[in-house]
Parts: sequence; C-alpha cells; structure tokens
Amino acid sequence: MAKKSESATILLVSKNPSVIEATRTTLAEENDLKLIEKEVTAENLITVLSQSKPDVILLDFGFQQHPFYLVDKIASDFPKSAIVALLSESEMVNLDRVVLSGARAFLQYPFQSEKLVIIINRVLELLERHQNSPTESDVMENTINAKNTYTVFSPKGGAGTTTVAINLAIGLQKELKEDVLLIDGKHLFGHVALFLNLFTGNSITDLIAHAGKLDQQLIKQVVEQHASGVYVLPSPNSITQAQGIKPENLFKVVQSLQEVFPNIIIDGGNYLDENTVTYMDSSDKILLVLNPDLASMRDARQFLEIASTLSYPKEKVLFLLNLVGRKADVKSDEIESILKMKIFGKIPADENLALSCLNEGVPIMMKKPRHPISRAYSDITKDLLKIIQAPEEQES
Repeated sequence: MAKKSESATILLVSKNPSVIEATRTTLAEENDLKLIEKEVTAENLITVLSQSKPDVILLDFGFQQHPFYLVDKIASDFPKSAIVALLSESEMVNLDRVVLSGARAFLQYPFQSEKLVIIINRVLELLERHQNSPTESDVMENTINAKNTYTVFSPKGGAGTTTVAINLAIGLQKELKEDVLLIDGKHLFGHVALFLNLFTGNSITDLIAHAGKLDQQLIKQVVEQHASGVYVLPSPNSITQAQGIKPENLFKVVQSLQEVFPNIIIDGGNYLDENTVTYMDSSDKILLVLNPDLASMRDARQFLEIASTLSYPKEKVLFLLNLVGRKADVKSDEIESILKMKIFGKIPADENLALSCLNEGVPIMMKKPRHPISRAYSDITKDLLKIIQAPEEQES
C-alpha cells in the first residue's frame, strides 16, 4: 500500500485498445494515482506483478480465457494488491463469481472517468483500513451495545437532511430511552447546531485530533447534550478545520463513537465525498431523502448507481420522501415505479412551520409533538426500531 506522500500505483491488465486509452486518459489527470506503463501479456503477467507490486490491478475479463482462475491466482499470490474487475455488459451476469474469485470491486466498461477514480480510491481506502484494523481480541474487548448507525443523505440540495436527521434523532431518543448521538456530517456549512440553537466551540475536529486513542471521558467532554436529551457533535468551526479531516481518521473516530453511543444519526448533507462515504460505510442504513419532483428522482437514481459501485447491498438504502402533499408533487407510486424501490417513510410539507422552527431553534418534534409531521417522524422511528430489533429476535 502506498504511503500518504506517494502516489498509489495502478497496473492495467488488458488487450483492449479502447480500455487502455480510456484508463490512461483518466489517470493522467489524477496526481495521486500512477499508472504503471508496462505492456502486459499472458506470458509476462506474473513477472510484471512481482516486479511492480501494484496497489491496484485493473483486470479486463477479456484479457484471456478462464478469467476466474486468473483472479483467484492473482488474489492468492499477491494479497497486498486489490483487484478491480473490468467487465463488459454481457459479463455483468457473473458478478457473484467475480467477487467470490477474489476481486475487491468491479466496473462495467465502457466506463465513466469519475467512476473509475471512485472505484480505485474506494479499494485503496479499504486496503488501508484492513491493514490498520484491530485484532479480533481488541474488537471483542471494545464491543458493547449493538451499533445502530444511520446516515441521512440526499444527492439533491435543499431536500431537508438536517431537519430530518434532527427530528429522527429526537424520535429515537424518545422511543428507546437510551443515548442517541447526532453527528453533523456536513463538515462544510453544517447547520445542526444552528437548528438546535446550540452555542459551543466544540466540534468533531476535537476528536479527529485524537483519532485512534479516544476514550469515553474525552468523547463525553466534546459532545453537547441538547434539551431534547440527544447528544450532538457539531461540524467544524472553520473551513480550514473541515478540509483537514481525512477519511482514515474519521473512520477511527466513528468506530470510537459507536463504542460509546448505541444509536447514532448522521446528517450527511448532499455533497458526496470521501468523508461522506466513510460515514455511509460505518452505517447500518442510508436514509436517502428525496422530494417528490423529477430532479430528486434523477439524482436518487444516480446515487443508487454509485451505491452499487460502492458495493452497498440494495437493502442498505431506505427512501424517505420529504415535503409531501403539494399539488405539483409526483405521486408516490410513480416514484416507486421509476426507482424500483419502496418508499420507507413520508414526511408532510409545512413550509411556514419549518421556517418557524428554524428561526426559533426548536425542532418540530419538541414544538408540536402532535403535528402530522411529528407523527410521521414517530412512525419512521418505529419502523427503524423494527429493523433494529429484528436481528435480536432472530438470535433469541
């Protein structure tokens, strides 16, 4: 695995001129990703791998016959290199065999440049986590309550992720009667503290500085408890602090928080970067917020494609339909038909009330607990609890 100061090395194993050219063009624009410029043949492949020791191997499944055998051999002989399988449309039916043979990820070609970069960075991050992961005994010693972590995200701006995250956190705390942590995952321009009328200089950067060596006492000193009973971890106080947060440190912090708080809600905002993906990786479910309009559906469909690229199972994503009830809305059944997924929960629209809650810094679950919006959050919370409790019932 390349050091942070070095470029990660990529070896392309392909005889397809279009794949070779597309890969070269894409990686030429990435300073942190270096393509190994060596011609690879079936005869010299193992020698090239032994000499170059690439961090990532892009393996075109059309390179030679018996590609599954080849993946298995490379994965066995070069365990420190991550294999990304490049598949044609006709080969996508073999995804299960691709993963079982030892590939870390896959990508269909022709591919979009940004998807190739996302995939490579993804497997590099997973490699680093694997190398830095604690031993089994450490995990057993640190494990406490079940980790119920949820990231609230929307690919479309203005969908209301902050409002949804805050009210769901309050709903969970009321139902469970146990600690719930609300994290402002919008490191740039986060508004959780503002919406809750919390004034504090503490933020997640106070924990990032101690990533890997956090204890419960330090965590409880940094988080703030809101009048609702929910604990809050605000976003950074400056852009400079936000830009200094690295995914590997954030992952360690989230792991430490999960050891202290059995229930965590993360406001993931609408900007998808490495830190947002880190939050999603650490979550049991992604609560995808969309509005009943065409733009939201288009963005939701694109996010589902990215989620597949990130190897998230389909059941990890739950749709929350926000601001429902306006005349021009697209109907719920049409949305489900287009996205080919059921809507998990619906939240009515009341723009005047939403603005009033924002200006006063009082969440609707506290200001008007009997309002239809509050009842909607309560219903979503109860449905989430059914998911939380299902594994426990199966074990018993």
